[in-house]
Amino acid sequence: MAKAHKLPSGAWRARVYSHTDNSGKKHYESFTAATKQEAELMASKFANDNDRKRSADITVKEAVQNYLDANSNALSPSTLYGYKTIQKRLKYIDSVRIRKITSKDIQHFIAYMIDRNLSPKTIKNTYGLLRSALTFSGVEQSFMVHMPSNAKKTKVAPEHDQVGELYNNASKKMKIVIALAAFYSLRRGELAALKYGDIKGNTIYIHSDIVYGPDKKWHYKEVPKTDVSNRTIFLHKNLLDLIGTGEPDEYILKVNPNTIGENFRRLKKKLGIKITLHDLRHYFASLAKVLDVPDIYTASLGGWKNNSPVLKEVYQGNIVSMSEEYAKRLSGSFEDMTQNVTRAK
Repeated sequence: MAKAHKLPSGAWRARVYSHTDNSGKKHYESFTAATKQEAELMASKFANDNDRKRSADITVKEAVQNYLDANSNALSPSTLYGYKTIQKRLKYIDSVRIRKITSKDIQHFIAYMIDRNLSPKTIKNTYGLLRSALTFSGVEQSFMVHMPSNAKKTKVAPEHDQVGELYNNASKKMKIVIALAAFYSLRRGELAALKYGDIKGNTIYIHSDIVYGPDKKWHYKEVPKTDVSNRTIFLHKNLLDLIGTGEPDEYILKVNPNTIGENFRRLKKKLGIKITLHDLRHYFASLAKVLDVPDIYTASLGGWKNNSPVLKEVYQGNIVSMSEEYAKRLSGSFEDMTQNVTRAK
């Protein structure tokens, strides 16, 4: 709802979004009245009428743009960046009027994307933005469409020796990256966002992320990728010594997620090891399984959502007290590896 503001003259004015023109410029309508309530009522009536008018005759392109404009402040920079990429993909049906769009139109669009070898996940995300934009513009009908199925892939976790070789040949900064990814399950964005102020004693609080925005810049985000990613992990003394100390607001790694990924790619290529940085999270989960860490603690320590609502609701209070013991088991593997490397020298 548009909020009215008092003018120097004593009257009240409310502004409301009207439309976005072809150049991308947003236009607003102003309504002035003697009272705050009256101005807001006039603005609200215009917005409702305008929404109905737009939803009656606008195109898919306009509907998607309206949706992104209206939600630009609510969506994260990385989500907006992803939506801008998807928006270009929607050109196939840009000109279709949303009140005339059919399940057949959308199914043809899905077939078009399949023919261009887009992944099932990419197609699903594209349809998700389209569906959200249509709903936002008042199209409430259900569409009968068939999405491509995801091909099942057998994922093999990295070997312990591979992780050890990577760690042994890495720079100090990359040693921190590998240890935190493999034994504490941190993502690239979480790694880049770490600050010395996040360390308290032998723990580090994971609560932030570095994301890429539509302005093609990296942004520090105070919340992690998902709600369950917000967690505290217990660090081994050897890793704490490796990280060292710094000012509370100083970044530990001082590099963006892309640089972290590129440095890891160069290292693994040099060693001839064919794994990705994200595979180290898979290694963490597999190692936890081998060490008989219950899934509820693996999920808590690694930032995943636990599939069992009973475990989450009934045992949530015990996670903090129990996590340190299981974290020590995982940290012990890190100590074993570093000691073996020292002896090997």
